[in-house]
Amino acid sequence: MHDSGRDWRALTLALAVSDLVAVLLAFWLAAALVWRSGVGINGGNDTDWLVLLMLPVLGALFLVQGLYEPANLLVGAREFAGVFRACAYGLLAITIVTFVLRWPLSRAWTVVSWALMTTIVIAARLGIRRIAAAARLRGRLTARAVVVGVDEDSLALAEQVNQPGSGMRVVGILDDYVATGTELPGGLRVIGSSASLLQTASRLQLHDAIIAPRALPWETLRELMLTSATRSNGLRVHLSAGFYDLLTAGVQFAERNHVPLLTLRKARLSPVERAVKAALDRGLAAVLLVVLAPMVAAMALWQWRQGAGLRIDRERVLGQNRIEFGLMRFRTSAPFASDLLRKLPGLLNVLRGDLSLVGPQPISSADAALAGAMPLSTIQPGLTGSWRQAADPAEQATLDLY
Repeated sequence: MHDSGRDWRALTLALAVSDLVAVLLAFWLAAALVWRSGVGINGGNDTDWLVLLMLPVLGALFLVQGLYEPANLLVGAREFAGVFRACAYGLLAITIVTFVLRWPLSRAWTVVSWALMTTIVIAARLGIRRIAAAARLRGRLTARAVVVGVDEDSLALAEQVNQPGSGMRVVGILDDYVATGTELPGGLRVIGSSASLLQTASRLQLHDAIIAPRALPWETLRELMLTSATRSNGLRVHLSAGFYDLLTAGVQFAERNHVPLLTLRKARLSPVERAVKAALDRGLAAVLLVVLAPMVAAMALWQWRQGAGLRIDRERVLGQNRIEFGLMRFRTSAPFASDLLRKLPGLLNVLRGDLSLVGPQPISSADAALAGAMPLSTIQPGLTGSWRQAADPAEQATLDLY
């Protein structure tokens, strides 16, 4: 059995080296074409420094565009669209750098560099794709997968995915109604139940799982989706054609040998998204505290005149990654006994970074059993969220996920 992970790492390294050579070649050819033959890239010291400066910038742009992500490689036009965008952003970066540093630079060289860079990088990646396609026919760069659910559609899907060169090989099927060990049409066997997906993936070193929604009851499908979106493992979970699943906010379209799939994204924010959300949360929380300060003062005065001070309770709740913190709430009485006013001290939790303004429901540390069933521990809980529309904890978890 080939090591698919090692094959993908080798492919990524080959693409990185190919991109570097292609970019340098594009700059050199542009210089040769614009500044006459023999001058080459040495059209001036400023140009040499600009090229050296642009190499890491272009590398970062290629990374941001997902040009080294396996999901974007070897299939479809997404990879080449990413190359075009990265090179276009590189052209913009060159323009900005030369303007800020006041480097005199030929506009013709800039435009020709961009055109040649886009063309050569795409041509090199097309060549690597042809080599990778030949390697896939020999079983390399092929992910091991399992199909969850037995019906005519899932069997036809497994048969098509198993064709040589698809990049994926189905090793078995999981189902709750067909006995384990049963041989199915196409030579596949049932190797367990749907509940054993994670254990089977670990035991057989699986990379992908394809869920057939129509072959599963809604309860099983929902559990699989929650598990796949919230567990920190390397298993990629795809959905074949479904209906309700399209409402999920975190899906990405994919295909394997012309089979349309929906890949569930992990229920977590990227580093950039976390930084932006944290800045927005803290900024809005600070504004709200200032705006609502007179109301808090009125509450404090009322409580004092009633012979009781303004008290703040701290409830121990589970935050992001199940880290405990004290969620602050006012202990209020009429006429200030409203849920909104009680939650005002929670804005201080937002400023401290324990809480978000909008997010999954905070779970009390005392409800440990319930917290174990709540899936979105990878996301910061919020003062409010879609979970307020339901009373049942399971329904609240579903609303948070979709």
